[in-house]
Amino acid sequence: MYNDQHIDDNLLIDTPENLVLEAEVAGYGSRFLAAFIDYAIIIIVLSVLALLFFRGYFNQPTGNQDTWAIAAFGFIVFLIIMFYHLFFEFFWNGQTPGKRRVGLRVVMNNGMPVTTSAALTRNLVRLFDFLPVFYGAGLLSMFVSKYVQRLGDIAGGTIVVKERAGLSLQSLRDDVNVDYMHLSRMSALDERIQIDRLEPADRRVLIGYLQRRENMPDEQRNRLSIGMARKLAFRMGLADDPHATVEMFPGLRSAETFLEQVARTFEVTERADAQRRSRAQGTSAY
Repeated sequence: MYNDQHIDDNLLIDTPENLVLEAEVAGYGSRFLAAFIDYAIIIIVLSVLALLFFRGYFNQPTGNQDTWAIAAFGFIVFLIIMFYHLFFEFFWNGQTPGKRRVGLRVVMNNGMPVTTSAALTRNLVRLFDFLPVFYGAGLLSMFVSKYVQRLGDIAGGTIVVKERAGLSLQSLRDDVNVDYMHLSRMSALDERIQIDRLEPADRRVLIGYLQRRENMPDEQRNRLSIGMARKLAFRMGLADDPHATVEMFPGLRSAETFLEQVARTFEVTERADAQRRSRAQGTSAY
């Protein structure tokens, strides 16, 4: 992997569970190398297409050399140049062949995977990055911005980061994901649940249980779920004392449903906070 000169302003991403993720922002060298690979691929593809087109074009009788064929070829060239990066960043989750080879990825400035609208914006603004000459505006923007962002990155609210081998921002976030057995991801939140009264350690224990419960013996699963539900309910003020929670969770299903509601509240709150940070950072970038 290409080694950049040290960039002090790495991207720090804080989550509600007090987990701070540090992403190394891609520097000028690695981004140039990735761009070089991508544009080399584009040039090779266009050269092959041009060779095939003109060989077939000039082998046709003179009367069949219609201008529409040239227009169609020009349109195909335009599509490849305009949508090469967008296509790969959409289907490869923020990576092009060049970025994948160098170990870079486009993410939102809150560390979340790049969205379709952001990918579209950053690639449409690429046209302005080329002004007044080859990548003039884009290079200037990268030199003066804190996170080495070209105009397209600023407009789309995106940042290009380096990926550590075997570890990505999304994989870290996946550690707090659970499969809901009693709820739907479309279920409304329980307004009684106040997660601000809980500690980050409470969430880690809760997620750990929900991720492993199916592999537990029935007796252990029943005991842990009910005990944890009663403890969290008391911590959130849903009962005056721990003994008052006994009737709230008479069995496994009621206890796990409550625990899933707590986990879902954490999840929805984290997503809302990430969106607010994204909008705030996008506004400050201008």
